[in-house]
Amino acid sequence: MTFLRLLSASARQNFTYTCSHTSAWLDTDSDTHDKSVILMGANEEEFAYGTKYEPKVIKDGCKNKPDKGKTVFEIETTKLHQLPIIDFLPGEFGGEANSRFGFEVGPICFN
Repeated sequence: MTFLRLLSASARQNFTYTCSHTSAWLDTDSDTHDKSVILMGANEEEFAYGTKYEPKVIKDGCKNKPDKGKTVFEIETTKLHQLPIIDFLPGEFGGEANSRFGFEVGPICFN
């Protein structure tokens, strides 16, 4: 990983949050981002709504709390020590008896 960082100028990684009766980014019930997912990078910096390192949301399929949906986040950075994503905090979970979530962490693409 260190060698790839030395040879690269930027890096990108996707994080996909699958949802059932939960929101991941925008919560249309309250029209806020108060319960949005928080991602943690390798250097323990957080990628979250309203922060210096806010992730790009490619698709927000969980905003209406569907039976089955996906929200895809993209982290693109020139601070290569921020990646990979090492942890996350679901902002909303357990509000409904049938709420569930899953996730998939994509590979890091160095440029």
